[in-house]
Amino acid sequence: MALHTLIDRFLGKKESKSYRKFLAVTIITILLSIAILGNQYYQTGEFFERSIDLKGGTLITVNTRAEIDILSLENSLKEKFGDVNVRRTTGIGTPSIITEITEDTDVEAVLDEMKNIGIDTSVNSVQTIGTSLGTAFWSQAQVGIIAAFIVMGIIVFLLFRKTVPSLLVITCAVFDITTALAFMQVFGVQFSLASLAAILMLIGYSVDTDIMLTTRLLRETDSPFAERFKRSVKTGLTETITSIVAVSALVISAISPVLSEIAAVLLIGLVADIIYTWTMNSVLLRWYMDKKGMI
Repeated sequence: MALHTLIDRFLGKKESKSYRKFLAVTIITILLSIAILGNQYYQTGEFFERSIDLKGGTLITVNTRAEIDILSLENSLKEKFGDVNVRRTTGIGTPSIITEITEDTDVEAVLDEMKNIGIDTSVNSVQTIGTSLGTAFWSQAQVGIIAAFIVMGIIVFLLFRKTVPSLLVITCAVFDITTALAFMQVFGVQFSLASLAAILMLIGYSVDTDIMLTTRLLRETDSPFAERFKRSVKTGLTETITSIVAVSALVISAISPVLSEIAAVLLIGLVADIIYTWTMNSVLLRWYMDKKGMI
């Protein structure tokens, strides 16, 4: 179905309430996200998987161009060393195998086991973060996210000075982050300092499109509602799709693990932002304007 057809259906007649059906997309998405996080908590005791940056541990990076069965390697290491996570990175530089182990696991024993499997471990690096330091980073990460939401909420309320529109902007940002965290588990992206940066960026992306939508619908009253809404859709989707194309290029190129991780989180969040901005915020904002006789 063409975009303009969806917009026309959303606009409908003034007395029509059919646009509320678009809320079903939001409800399904957020319930699915909550279910994913709930399942993760049931299986691991945590809502999402944290990297060694935020819980402590040791990271072994082995540079190799050999074709390795990552799943088989991980299972083999788990049999001997317990909690092990293995992933492969590719990019412009030399491909590498990254192995995460607990802080008390013998690094040399892991490297010896990899040699026995047939992996050349001569070029490697080891990074260890203590449990106490990882815990401190995690506490600071939580404070950072909470502080970002508090400051963002204050600015939004000062900008619009209306409870419902302001709450809609904040709710969209909360849902966006929730969905990003949920689908990070689906795609195997750990919560790390890199993904924390992406989460904070997502708050800005989400608020940007929602503020633009709310400002045009509530304040630019010199033109009909339908025209204001269509302009909002055109501007908002252009911004978001442009960003999606840019971060997709980063994900595909895999220039570095850190950039790929940031880009992957942004990609998930930007897709979620399209859903929440245009099937929740716009719908509830129109509903609010209908009730207030502003259309």
